[in-house]
Amino acid sequence: MLGLFGKKKAGFDLTEGNRHVMPGLALLEAGDGEGLGALYAGLAPADRLHFADGLGQVSQIGAPLPDLTSHPSMYALAGGLHYVWAHRLRGFATADRTSDDQVMDMAEMAAVSEDLLDAAAETTPGDSALHGFRFRAMMLTGARPGEFEAITGDLRASGEANVLAELARMNFLAPKWHGSVDEMHAAAESAMAGAPNASFLALKARAWIEEWLYQTAMNDDPAEIAAFRDRVKSEALKAEVAELDDRFRQEFTQGPELSFAEAGFAHNNFAVLMTLFKDKVRLKPHLSAIGSAAFQTPWGYIAGRNVPGMIARLRADTGLPKLKG
Repeated sequence: MLGLFGKKKAGFDLTEGNRHVMPGLALLEAGDGEGLGALYAGLAPADRLHFADGLGQVSQIGAPLPDLTSHPSMYALAGGLHYVWAHRLRGFATADRTSDDQVMDMAEMAAVSEDLLDAAAETTPGDSALHGFRFRAMMLTGARPGEFEAITGDLRASGEANVLAELARMNFLAPKWHGSVDEMHAAAESAMAGAPNASFLALKARAWIEEWLYQTAMNDDPAEIAAFRDRVKSEALKAEVAELDDRFRQEFTQGPELSFAEAGFAHNNFAVLMTLFKDKVRLKPHLSAIGSAAFQTPWGYIAGRNVPGMIARLRADTGLPKLKG
C-alpha cells in the first residue's frame, strides 16, 4: 500500500470510461436540467451512481445547477454531485494528513448533499442510486440513531438491485469508517445472496481489498495485523479467492449481461484482488476486460495517483499489449 498517498500523475480518466459523463457535463453547463435529469434517469441503477460520480469529478466544485424542479431526478443528481464535491474538498489522504479547513469545507458541502438527498428520497424513492449516495454522505458526517437502518430499508423498498449502492452500504460498515471487518464481510455476503448477476460477487472481492488496506495501512493492533498476514499466506484463503473468481467467471459467462458500471466495478475489483495475491493467470482476463476504463478506487489503494502507470506495468507482466493513447 506504499503508493496510497503518492503524488497525482497525469493520464487518469476521471470519467472512468463512462461515455455519458461529458455529454452530461455539457447539459450541466448549459443549465439544461430536463435533459440532464432524463439522461441520469435513463441509465441502469449502478450506472446512475457511476455517472454522478464522474460528473462530480469533472465539473467545477459548487458549479451552478439547473432548476431542481426541471426534472424529478434533479434532486438525486444534485445530492450526488454535492457528495462528490464534498469528497474532493476533503481530499483523499488519511485524517492525520487532512487539514481542519478541508474537514470544515467537506462538512458544509456534505450537509447540503444530505438535505438534497433527503428531498430526493421523497421525490424519487425508487431510485436506488440516491440511497447509495445517502450511505456515502453518512460516511463523511456520521449517522443519526437509526438512520443507517432506515436507509437500508429505503434501498430495499426501491425494488432495484444496485451493486454500487450495496458497495456504499458495505463501505459504511468497513472498519475504517463506522463498522468492523466482520460487519463489512457480512454485508458483502448478504448482498451476494440471491444477487441478480455476477457483479455482486465482486463485493466480496472488495471486502477483502478493504480488509487488506485496513490491516496494512490503518490498524494499530499488532496481533490483528499478524493474524491477517498469516491468513493471507494460507492456502485456505487462496483457495477461497480462487473459488470466488471461478464462480464469477461462470456467472459472468452464463448469466445476465452486466451494465457498464457493473462490469467495470467487477473487473476492476477482481483485478486489484488478484494483483494483491500475485496471481497473474487470474489477473490477465480482468485486466483485458478493463482496457483503459480503470476505476480510481480500488486501484488508488495500491497505485496511489498513478493508476495508469501501474496498469501499464501489469499489462506488460501478463503479456497484454500496450493500451493505445
